[in-house]
Parts: sequence; structure tokens; C-alpha cells
Amino acid sequence: MKIPHVLLPCLCTCLAFGADTLKVSVYATAGAVARRLSTPVQRHEAAEALRRLGASKIYLEGRRGDETVSPAKLVEARDDFRRMGFEVVGAIATVAGKSFGVQENSSFVWLNWQNGRTRAVVADFFTENARIFDEITIDDFYCTNDTSEESERARGSRSWARYRQDLLVSLIDSMILDPARAANPNVRVVMKYPQWYDKFHAFGYDPARMSPKFSRIWVGTEVRNPETRRMGFTQPTMGYINFRWLASIPGPEVHGAWFDHIECTAQNFVDQAWQSVLAGAGELTLFSLFDVLDGHPGHALFIQALPELKALAEKVRGRKASGIAYYKPSGSDGQGDLFLMDYLAMLGLPIVPVSSYPSESKVAILGAQAADDEKLIEKIKASIKGGSVVVCTPALLGRLGARAGELIEGKVDTEPWRLVTGRNLGRGKLLLWNVKAFSDADYAGTGERLLPPAKLNIVEIQRDQLDSIRRKLLDPIGVRLSAPPKVGLYLIGSGAYLYNFRSEPVDVEWNGRRVRLETQRLLTVAAR
Repeated sequence: MKIPHVLLPCLCTCLAFGADTLKVSVYATAGAVARRLSTPVQRHEAAEALRRLGASKIYLEGRRGDETVSPAKLVEARDDFRRMGFEVVGAIATVAGKSFGVQENSSFVWLNWQNGRTRAVVADFFTENARIFDEITIDDFYCTNDTSEESERARGSRSWARYRQDLLVSLIDSMILDPARAANPNVRVVMKYPQWYDKFHAFGYDPARMSPKFSRIWVGTEVRNPETRRMGFTQPTMGYINFRWLASIPGPEVHGAWFDHIECTAQNFVDQAWQSVLAGAGELTLFSLFDVLDGHPGHALFIQALPELKALAEKVRGRKASGIAYYKPSGSDGQGDLFLMDYLAMLGLPIVPVSSYPSESKVAILGAQAADDEKLIEKIKASIKGGSVVVCTPALLGRLGARAGELIEGKVDTEPWRLVTGRNLGRGKLLLWNVKAFSDADYAGTGERLLPPAKLNIVEIQRDQLDSIRRKLLDPIGVRLSAPPKVGLYLIGSGAYLYNFRSEPVDVEWNGRRVRLETQRLLTVAAR
């Protein structure tokens, strides 16, 4: 049967969006829309670049500070990409500009959300753009560090973190959802969270209260290069941890992973993709169109890996991760253990971030974040009584204060990495692991405020010492791994996966058999 020409774009769209477990999309900032998508020829060239990367969807951002795109230009670009078979959605980056809102009084380009002018221009954007798009995504700037007089007055007796969380949660309906739905009752608004999960609360992010208000959630998995200071010394596992933790919070589907090209080697770029898919992402959003059009060394590796990434997505999407739970309540303070989860995951420990106490887990690690749970001591005792292994960090004991004596007796051994047995509380086991990450004091003088501010030697631990620690933590869950650091272990559904982050191949032992891991590659080692 010959298909009418006018129906071909619709058919292409159905084929593109109905078949794959894993979709690829590209984000065009307002500047890119204005300068690189302003003519039909430019849009055709961009479409070809998107197709080469396997992308079937494009985000057209209407506003980023002073960069703005008129409704007429957005409609023109939207319709052209739809005719070429692409899914098209809208977006905004809520950063300050001379013509957009009021900038906060710190070094960030974030907005002062207490100010009425900021609220008015953001509401106007959603009214205007909801008439153009049925879906609008908020890039990860829905946060603030403002300490102006008007914010100080509004804060009252609350901490800055609590004030900012209360403020930003309270504005979602009146400033974003209500104006958007008044203009388009069918509009879907998507929240994209940044990657710096252990700092969320300080700057106003409150996933437990925010996420349920949105249609879907996107997650920042843009970890970039762990060897450079510019974007923080982030571990490549951070995106996986961030995604899995946000997915543990009740609310709408946590669907997409979002990563960029900034400060990335070719391998860094593709590492982000692998970690995103292992975390359960159903869509990979590449930031941004400028890099897609200008080219990046990671594109060739990404294209080469895409069939394997899609096959992996089929195996892991919607499947539960298992292993060693790490408890981080939403909004919790991780002083002393900031971003510790990322480093533990680099040690071949199958870390499962959770926002609720892991009462059913055979092994759980409790860092400083867990101290925000007022009933933590009682829950720990119940876990150990039930036969679980519970591991505490020194930072957690510090936050528990005098109550820490209910868990650990006597003087704690200060030898780095040492696992010390705590009080006998039942048929399980309580351990103190002398490991630490970052406190706010570690950020002084570094120029970093959101991401890991320095390198940690935790990822350089000797293999034999690490194997000894692993045995104590992995034996209760029925697996065994001997490997150097910078090898990740993921237990998802019925599968077990190893990822070699190292720049050289390595021989490891998995459940008693020798396995060769090639450089920076994923290997499926078992269908558990």
C-alpha cells in the first residue's frame, strides 16, 4: 500500500516513539534556537545532526535569562521539526537577566523568588509557552541563594534551607502550574533536578514536596570529568546515584536523564550514558544543541554504544536495584558525608540510594544524612534484631551526639578504613566504618559550592584491603567480588553488571570465577 505523503511525518513519529525503551533527545537553549534554528535550512541541518545521534525529540527553550525566543519563532521551529518527524517540547531555564526577574544577591545567576517581579515574569512565560507546547521542562535553576533584606524578612525564624524550600514549593501552583493550565488544560510540566543531590535542601529543592506536583521528573546525570576542578571532582557514579535516589521518592515517574558535553573527554561523555541507563532512564537528553552541531569526540563513541545502551535499557528499566541500601531522607543534611554514596559506588559496592528507612535490607549504610530521621536509633535496633548488617559512619555518630553510645561503646578506633563492631543488639551486626567524604568546611577557598570540592583518596584504596571490606558487606547478600577500586557493581532485577571505570583492562573475580573487564566497558556477569 502506498502511504500518502502527508502522513509520512506522523508515521515516522509513531515509529520513533513507540518502539524503543530508550529514547534520545537534544536540548536547544534559547540562544541556540535564535541563532542556529532560525531558518528552514538551519533546522534541516540540525535535524540531520540529531538523526546521526539517534535522537527523535528536541527541546525548544523559550527563555534563558535575557535570551528569549518569540512565540512566532517557536511555532515556526516547532512545526518544522514536527514535519520532519520529531517530537517537540518546550523548556525554560529560570536564570536571571536584565529583562527577566530579579537576580539574587550572590555570585550565582539564580533568581530572587521572593520578589514579585520575578514571579510575574515566570508566570507570564508559562502562560505564553503553554499555548505553544503541550509539555514544558524546567531546567535545573529552580533554586536560590538569596539573602536580601526582603528574603531575610520573609524568612523569619526559619533556617535559610527551610525558608527556601517552603518558598519554592509554595510558588509551584500559583506561578507555574495554574498559569500554564489556564492557557492549556492539557499541558504537562516537567521538573529537572540538578546532579548535586546532597546540597538540594540548602538552596530550596525539596523533592518530597515538589515532585508530586509535576507530570514527570528528569534527573541531572551530567558528572563530566572527575579529574578536573572546573565542574567539581564528581565521580562518574554520581548520575546513577542521583537518579536512583530521586526515583525512590514517591511521586510521578522519574523518566529522563540529562547530561552534557562540558569538560568531557569522549569517554566521560559516554560514561554518563551508561550510568544513566543503568539507573533506569527511559530517555537520554543531550545538552546542548550547540555541542551537537559543533561536534564532540564523544559522539562517535555514543553512536557506537547506542545499540548496547538500548539493549541494556530493555533489561533494567522498571527493574528494582538490590544490594547495599544507603539511607538519605529527602532534605537531609550530610555534613561529613556529602556525596559519600558516589565514592562507595566506585568501590564495587552495589549501593542502592533510598529515601525511606531500608527496614528490609540485609545490609544498610547509614551516613550523616540518616540522622535527620528522629526515630533512627529505634529503627537501627530493629534491623539488627532482625538479622541485618547496619554500617554507621563517624559523621553519623557525631550528629547523633550522646545517643551514639547506644550503638558504639568505648573509644572508637581511628585507623582509616577500619570496620569496628558495635554493641551486640541482636542476631545481626552493627559496624562502624571509618570513612568520610565532605563537610561544608571543605569548600572554603575552593571556589566550589555545589559539587565535590576536592579529590578523595577513597578511590585509591588497596585491592586487598578493599576485598576484606567487601567480604563483610557482600557476603550477607550472597555475592562476592575481588577487584581494584573504580570498578562498579550493579545488581538490577535478575542481572548483575560490572563497569570498569579504569583506563586499563583489569582481571576480577566474580563469585569465584575470573573475569576480564575491558577498559571503561560494561560486562553482564550473571542473570541472578
